[in-house]
Amino acid sequence: MLTRLRSQRLRALAVGYLAVTVLLAYPLSVHPASRVLTDAPDTHLYLWTLMWDAHAFLHQPFSIFDANIFYPERHTLAYSENLIGSALFASPVLWVSGNPVLAMNVVLLLSTVLCGLGAYLLARRVGVHGWGATLTGIVFAFAPPRFLRFDQVHLATLQWIPFSLAFLHSYFESGRRRDLWLAVGSFSLQALTSGHGAVFLGVAVAGLLLFEAASRRSIPFSTLARDFGLPGVMLLAPAVLVFLPYLEVQHQAGLRRSLEDWSVPAASLFASPSHVHVLVQSFLHGAWINETARAYLFPGFIAVVLAAYGVATCRRSGLNAPVFYGLLLFLSVWLVAPSPIGLWPHVYWLPGLNLIRAPSRFMLLGLLAVAVLAGFGFDRLAERLAPARSELLAAFVAVLLIGEYATMPLGTDPYRVEIPSVDRWLASQPHPFVVAEVPLPDPSNMGRSERRQTVYMLAATAGWWMTVHGYSGFVTAANLDLYRRLATFPSDEAVRSLETTGVTYLVVHSDDYAPGEWPRIDAGLNEFRNRLTLVHAESGGRVYAVAASLRSVGR
Repeated sequence: MLTRLRSQRLRALAVGYLAVTVLLAYPLSVHPASRVLTDAPDTHLYLWTLMWDAHAFLHQPFSIFDANIFYPERHTLAYSENLIGSALFASPVLWVSGNPVLAMNVVLLLSTVLCGLGAYLLARRVGVHGWGATLTGIVFAFAPPRFLRFDQVHLATLQWIPFSLAFLHSYFESGRRRDLWLAVGSFSLQALTSGHGAVFLGVAVAGLLLFEAASRRSIPFSTLARDFGLPGVMLLAPAVLVFLPYLEVQHQAGLRRSLEDWSVPAASLFASPSHVHVLVQSFLHGAWINETARAYLFPGFIAVVLAAYGVATCRRSGLNAPVFYGLLLFLSVWLVAPSPIGLWPHVYWLPGLNLIRAPSRFMLLGLLAVAVLAGFGFDRLAERLAPARSELLAAFVAVLLIGEYATMPLGTDPYRVEIPSVDRWLASQPHPFVVAEVPLPDPSNMGRSERRQTVYMLAATAGWWMTVHGYSGFVTAANLDLYRRLATFPSDEAVRSLETTGVTYLVVHSDDYAPGEWPRIDAGLNEFRNRLTLVHAESGGRVYAVAASLRSVGR
């Protein structure tokens, strides 16, 4: 009977969180097949990534990291987030609809509901009562620091963090091996879904282990190892295997995060674009906050007040969890804090942390801590009220939270993946082959260069040929040198770079050159007719075979 009631409550919560998701994500939620939050290179990258994963699931599941970009490098999926966990949800949508925009938005909307449910479960496992836990779910799912990351899939899909922590707390309380295995399985799901999320979760788990040891309630290591056992090893294996290609590319390609441009303006901690927050900023003459911020990190007034009350009254609760999540929040803020007090310059080199592009993202972990503490705070406020009144208070606070977080209608962009017909022609040619495309801006012009690279990446999905193009947080020196040479096309050094790289076909998009520039490009192409052979032409583009590379190409 109790299990049935819990299942009914979870179903009701899922429906409620879904309804709020549809409301706050409008109009994205009602036009998921044709709109994105931002038509930007990052969005294009995540669309390509989900498409590649869905393709690799069917054609090369055991070499999924050998993606078709950044030829001739290997394991190029590891140049950025792999999104394999998200692709498990996106792939069926993509296979049925053929629409990557719809597939990505389904992932984002579903992750929001799961974030709410996971945070609710975590709050319940650490001692927060039902209504307080419901508010915990609202804070983590819908507060701007996470909810407005719809254009950064890897930062929006953090749903397995609270599930893993919830099961780990249960294991420490009950000693049941099943809970430990569920915690490990959730960790692997998070590692497959988001490398950033895995790092955040790793920090939280390490902190929890230390906290339990300091509290003298920790389970002996021998017992922990025995309970972990072979099932734990098997459940953790996906997380380990998915991490290995990242280590390899770091070593072989020399890809490292630097400490440059790490500091986050203090205004970011108070920044938010919600209607209520913008209104309050205007009254306080704080409109400059959003203008100078580099990220929206403010979890909201109500959440902060409830969390502060939860910390202030934690001794009365008799629970250790408020102390731990208070410390986790402090650590998150310390990692985000600007110079000279920030912790990041002293730890960014550590394994795992050196994959994080911006330390401000640790506030997503801090948001979860705020959400849990807010649940405790509500419990303390409602503990003296009759059940009916506590329910009314919870409903009132929930409405206030949703109203405080409202930013709808979201500013969205219409978008669909459109592949030029000249690229579609290439898909009919015998595989394998390698493609380069021009025009290509000089990589020093980052905005234009990144957008053009993602356009060519998406074009390559027409036939999944290997392409020299790519976009990610990492780019090798060899690729950058190639792009600089291609930016000078048509030139001898550009053609020579095609030949030495092993490019089979060069696609020239004549319509993409500036007005009046095409006659010069066309004349320059004639100078290389012995090295570039025209094999296809149509309105808007041409395909040339690179004479020195007309051979079978493989990796």
